[in-house]
Amino acid sequence: MSSRIDLRLTPSVSAGLIATLPWLALLAFVLTAATESRPWMLFFIPVAGAGALLHFRRFGLLRGKRSVTGLALEDGQLQARVTGREAIPVQPCRSSRLGPMLTLLKLRPTGSRLEAYYLILLAPEPLPGGNVCPDQFRRLRQWLRLGQSQSSN
Repeated sequence: MSSRIDLRLTPSVSAGLIATLPWLALLAFVLTAATESRPWMLFFIPVAGAGALLHFRRFGLLRGKRSVTGLALEDGQLQARVTGREAIPVQPCRSSRLGPMLTLLKLRPTGSRLEAYYLILLAPEPLPGGNVCPDQFRRLRQWLRLGQSQSSN
């Protein structure tokens, strides 16, 4: 039985906007705090703006050294394609979140405890702006939920 999955990510404005949400929340907090007699909080506006820009570029436009541009599953081994590097064997972390339209993945390279790669996967079906093929996305979610062996946890 072949369990081959080849999931390629495409640039997506929607994924980039999702990645910027924490930074936009920080920006809203900073602006609110600055208007309440704390003008020194305005110092954090460039920090929030830079964080939002970098995350939009990395997760939405798929540009940057650590941007994951695809996932492949062959013979039970998940591999991440990272910009400018060869495929890296990875294992999904338990902190990953799976949903029918949005999946947030945290992937650790095999044998590493510190390094991690993050992905935002959006289904293209209900709303425009998805960044993955629906069939491969469904198969990856099924494998993540059901198909992993005990050794890959």
